Amino acid sequence: MMISLDLKDMTVLVIGSSYEAVSRSETLCLEGARVTLVSTSNPGLGAQLKGVNFCYQPRLRVRNLKGIFLVIATDRNRAINEWLFKKSRRFGFLLNTLDEKPTSNFYHVAVRRVDPRIEIAVSTKGASPAFASRLSTRLANQVGIEDIAVLDTFISTRRLLKSSGRSTFDFDWTGLENRVRLRRLTETELAHPSLQQEQAPSFGLAFAAGVQPDDNETLPITPFTDNFLDNRSAGSRSNS
Repeated sequence: MMISLDLKDMTVLVIGSSYEAVSRSETLCLEGARVTLVSTSNPGLGAQLKGVNFCYQPRLRVRNLKGIFLVIATDRNRAINEWLFKKSRRFGFLLNTLDEKPTSNFYHVAVRRVDPRIEIAVSTKGASPAFASRLSTRLANQVGIEDIAVLDTFISTRRLLKSSGRSTFDFDWTGLENRVRLRRLTETELAHPSLQQEQAPSFGLAFAAGVQPDDNETLPITPFTDNFLDNRSAGSRSNS
């Protein structure tokens, strides 16, 4: 199961002596973590760091691990990794040792951020990070402006449902997505008449009898919206 960790203000320890350690430290720092990089063999590594605490010490010590939430070891040193794995059980921190799966208790996922609100994550559970990286890039490149429009509509509709005390679980999200995509297709055809086809695809959308979408409608036609519209119409008649 993949999860997304909120690392803001969390204490993270990176252990390594190469550029890979520097790169991972700075990435974690951008996530808001409080990062310390410890190198056991490269005292000059600290000169490459921005916004990351640095410590050079030939040997790791237990005090390095106290109060730590997450540890990443990048040197692929089996002795160090096995020592860290034993200590992770004692102190309860998350540990990743990159290619050494037996000493990791979590795995990295390849993440691509296509929008401030959308991230694509792919995991091979440590079997092939290179494949995960390439697949996540390919998937991210398939996200288009129509998907962003669907997201915006989902966010506003979820807010409306919650404010009215209704469940978001059994709402017809598929119908809503189809409706947004159909509207985007219509707008594109109006802007570019040469793209019009004899019959536009329906995306599997089915409207209630006698109802057609209009530009002012933000909800799909479902039993929920039928009742919503019926109640609104009944209220209008009672007030007239």
